Amino acid sequence: MSETAYLSLGSNIDDRMAHMAEAESMLNAHEGITISKTSQVYETEPWPNEHHPDDHPHKEGGKKWFLNQVIQIETELSPQQLLEATQAIEKQMGRTQKHDWAPREIDIDILLYADQIIDEPDLEIPHRHMEDRQFILVPLLEIDPDLIDPMTGRPFKEILEEVKKKDSHKVSSFL
Repeated sequence: MSETAYLSLGSNIDDRMAHMAEAESMLNAHEGITISKTSQVYETEPWPNEHHPDDHPHKEGGKKWFLNQVIQIETELSPQQLLEATQAIEKQMGRTQKHDWAPREIDIDILLYADQIIDEPDLEIPHRHMEDRQFILVPLLEIDPDLIDPMTGRPFKEILEEVKKKDSHKVSSFL
């Protein structure tokens, strides 16, 4: 049985667009995953906001800004199998560290999987930080503006409005 899931892609090393495109291609090539929708690509400030005000994505020495995108997939994989598939793709693409704020070629996070709520040591669905981050909520709602948080039953568009009041990270269209 096929389920709908939402994944977040992020990159802030080297050719960020090439990394994003390669990750999408590898996800779509997986026999248990079909990409059904993609958001536009957004450029966002590094999280947390610990960079110098003069940092710029193209400035030498500054923390590179991220490119972020959300994709909707249909999958035959269980949530745990999907996690294994995304981690294998990250590893194939050269990702060696899995820290929250480390620079990365690609980061693939499972945001939502159907209406499931999962709380395991290596997998939290909905993603544990999605309700705090515009760079996840903006592209997620671009794909599906009527999505509801399975934990609270609240529309994500309401959550985004609250986040905008407290999160000053810039999220802007890249393409």
